[in-house]
Amino acid sequence: MLFVVAAALGGGVATAALLGPVSPLAALITAPFIASATALLASFMVAWSRSHNSSETQVPDVQTDAMVAALRTLAEQAKPAAPAPRTSAEHHRVA
Repeated sequence: MLFVVAAALGGGVATAALLGPVSPLAALITAPFIASATALLASFMVAWSRSHNSSETQVPDVQTDAMVAALRTLAEQAKPAAPAPRTSAEHHRVA
């Protein structure tokens, strides 16, 4: 995410710096559009790079499965909590 934000800021600043001397109005108008376009391209690049590393996605899955198994064994070993005391509604007054 930080990469996408950096790309957007870099694209917007670069556009404003290049167009600023020529036309400040054009720089102010086009900089947000170019920043959005570079953020979109950066997000596609991040998605593409993560899709090629399929072997790395299996490691977090194994770690998650191990953590779930550890939490389930802890839940089985824990004492059950005492139920909440039952009170009747007759003792409560409503104004």
